[in-house]
Amino acid sequence: MFKMFKLLCTCIRKRECIKYYNKQHLHINGGNSLLNMSVSHLKHFLKQQCSNIIEGYTCIITDCPICSNTKRKSKLYVNKTTGLFMCDKCNSMGSWDILERLLTIRKSDEKVNEFNKLKDRCVNENFQRTWKDVINDCQSIKDLSAEEYKTVLNNFSFPHISQEVLSQLNCFYNKATNVLYFPLVGLNNSIVGYKTHSINPEEEKTVPVSGVSGCIRYKEYHSKNDNSAVVVGTIDDLLVLISKKSASLIICLPYNLRNLPQQLLPYMESFKKLILWFGNDEISWYTAKQFAKKFNEKRCYFIRPTDLQPRPKLAAEMNYNLKNILGNAQPLWHKSIITFQDLKEEILCDLQNNDKVQGVKWKRYSTLNRILKGHRRGEFTVLTGPTGCGKTTFMSEYSLDLAMQGVNTLWGSFEIRNARLARTMLHQMAGVPLDENLENFDSYANAFEKLPIYFMTFHGQQNIKVVMDAVEHATYIHDIAHVVIDNVQFMMGTCNDSKYMDRFWKQDEIVGKFRNFATMYNCHVTMIIHPRKERSDEELTTSSIFGSAKASQEADNVLIIQDNRLTTLRGKKYLQIAKNRYSGDLGVMVLDFDKSKLSYTSKLKGKEKSNEKLNICQ
Repeated sequence: MFKMFKLLCTCIRKRECIKYYNKQHLHINGGNSLLNMSVSHLKHFLKQQCSNIIEGYTCIITDCPICSNTKRKSKLYVNKTTGLFMCDKCNSMGSWDILERLLTIRKSDEKVNEFNKLKDRCVNENFQRTWKDVINDCQSIKDLSAEEYKTVLNNFSFPHISQEVLSQLNCFYNKATNVLYFPLVGLNNSIVGYKTHSINPEEEKTVPVSGVSGCIRYKEYHSKNDNSAVVVGTIDDLLVLISKKSASLIICLPYNLRNLPQQLLPYMESFKKLILWFGNDEISWYTAKQFAKKFNEKRCYFIRPTDLQPRPKLAAEMNYNLKNILGNAQPLWHKSIITFQDLKEEILCDLQNNDKVQGVKWKRYSTLNRILKGHRRGEFTVLTGPTGCGKTTFMSEYSLDLAMQGVNTLWGSFEIRNARLARTMLHQMAGVPLDENLENFDSYANAFEKLPIYFMTFHGQQNIKVVMDAVEHATYIHDIAHVVIDNVQFMMGTCNDSKYMDRFWKQDEIVGKFRNFATMYNCHVTMIIHPRKERSDEELTTSSIFGSAKASQEADNVLIIQDNRLTTLRGKKYLQIAKNRYSGDLGVMVLDFDKSKLSYTSKLKGKEKSNEKLNICQ
């Protein structure tokens, strides 16, 4: 029984030792817990409490509540993942719950004592004294004689680096222990730790053993590059890059590939591009991807782990060109690939603002609002219908309605001249025959001139490249939200090799370019395409659109004008919504043309409006 009790006590002691070891060396502590709020909520809270905030790659930067009353402005870095905060001036650091409380009570005079107690909890250790004690028995590299400096390079097997260049790292040499000390520099160039390099045994050590907020930074003399840096893990790799003059700005991480402390992230905020160059083994590859997530993948590039691209020291020993290897750095983040984390905030915003997400509502076409829900950016709409059915007239009023609500519109009318198109739109806006109301022309024209409508000057056959250049230019300059192309057939058959090119293939190319444009520029594109020549007594379908199936497949919405007036006694003209990718609702809208107004707006009023028949099918 006694033996069992003794064994149990031994196990408990071992377990306690393991816990202690984990806390000291694996950094498992409460300060690293994740925030229980989203980045948007964090930004919203800080905006309410602080005068100004800036969202960085890994942190949100704002004014420090502890030292904000002083003359010199300070920057407080708040980690977007954990909430850990650091000030570059007063050196305060702490967890999110402390900062949240500080920001909440700082404006209250009644809670001064509580505020001061919280301030005391944020005091970070000043490492300057420790550093001075360390270098008391050391000699600065810049103070060594030429012979002594040469001996140091030989002892450590360092590449040839001039004494002046190595002195920029502010390193010190202890002759008795044969150890080099490299200071770790943090915010405001303060020394927050150091890294040692020894020969026997050959190793690198970092003090403090965890949570350091600095790194070794080398910047080439007279270099103006402050935005891009090469990131390495060891001092050997750092010195090789310096000796080969491969990069103007180099960062050496404090703990090699073992750990990337979150306290270092505020110091790295100023860099817009980080090239991670570690080893070509599996551990280095996975570590690089993990570190890139902390740094923010959007600014990270990586030297791919291949035999021809080893870590800098090995590459130099093999006489590889280090600049060429750096030139082959590939981005870890691709603009065409995103994760759910990137979409989460957008989805939440969509759910909270459902009416706005549905798009701009038409004021003249309530039926379209009920079926399509609204006009949305980034979508691609195809309108088709038989010859002479009024496609251009309908689209003119359709786009005018949106423009009158502030939707910046660009018209590309290749079939009808701009003067005639503008006259039609002016007539539709006025709602009366212009030739009978000439005395009011100036007032109508002045009102129309204020609308955000722009016209491309093309007419007749045009090259797709020229058209796309004009569309992209207008979208950038005038913030176009809706592009109307009337019609696609006028951009076919204008290139030199068009006679050798299949017309279906050419149309697919045009459709593909406008589809990509709509997505990339977040702009709605409406394209009018003529149908195939089919029997007049048959209704059109999505397969009736001229060309291959690409147009109907790429489109988010397919609108078909059906005109049965010439085939049946009671035939009517109506707009069929044959495809609706947003909500899936399909249906028809009767088109009653008012010639005096050149309008398809419904004439139904009062009780008749409530009895309006809407055929919507899921």
